Amino acid sequence: MLLSVQTIRDSGSTELVVGPNAWLVTLTPSGYGSIVKVQKSPGEYGGLPEPELRFDIARCTT
Repeated sequence: MLLSVQTIRDSGSTELVVGPNAWLVTLTPSGYGSIVKVQKSPGEYGGLPEPELRFDIARCTT
């Protein structure tokens, strides 16, 4: 479960800022589902490991 998420909708895409600016996830609809782009901030944040984040994103896009 993603606890700290800020949602920003812009030009058909949705951006999720996860954790204390730890991850930026961009979701863009496409003809075949969703395009998911994930960027990690340069700082260290151990509150949400990458495998858990990927699992949570996969659950949201299916």
